[in-house]
Amino acid sequence: MGEKPPLRRRSFILVLWEERGIFPRSPSVWRISLQDTRTLERRGFKSLTELARYLEQWMEGGEG
Repeated sequence: MGEKPPLRRRSFILVLWEERGIFPRSPSVWRISLQDTRTLERRGFKSLTELARYLEQWMEGGEG
């Protein structure tokens, strides 16, 4: 009988921060950084949509 492939598991450090515009009424923008704790690779994202897309690709077997 064939053996099941090992389960994939990965830990990430997620950092969110707010960048404010230079003028008092400028809208603020949220930025996102995701660091792989195994490889120490860090990726930046401009939106939660970008982050979700990357994680979905990773879970489907790609590295993003």
